[in-house]
Amino acid sequence: MNEFQIKTITVPKQEWDKVINTLEVLHDKISRLVTNDSKEFLTKKEVMSLLKIGRTTLDRYIEEGLLEEVKLGTGTRGYIKQSQIDDLMGKSKCS
Repeated sequence: MNEFQIKTITVPKQEWDKVINTLEVLHDKISRLVTNDSKEFLTKKEVMSLLKIGRTTLDRYIEEGLLEEVKLGTGTRGYIKQSQIDDLMGKSKCS
């Protein structure tokens, strides 16, 4: 049987408010990334699946400038804009 121990910590209100504000900002940013069930940014895994390519090929596309990797926030994970994938596949959303 697993045992859990819960400890209580005290956080000053000003710091707690900063945490809540940061979470709200992150929520808003994430919400804007997804519009009408169509994502503005795709993970590398999603791009590889859409283009039916492997990781080495995707990395080469990025290195050669066919696709541009975007870092969102302070994380290290890279994303690719959906519009770049559409352009690469010859599908313009404007048509």
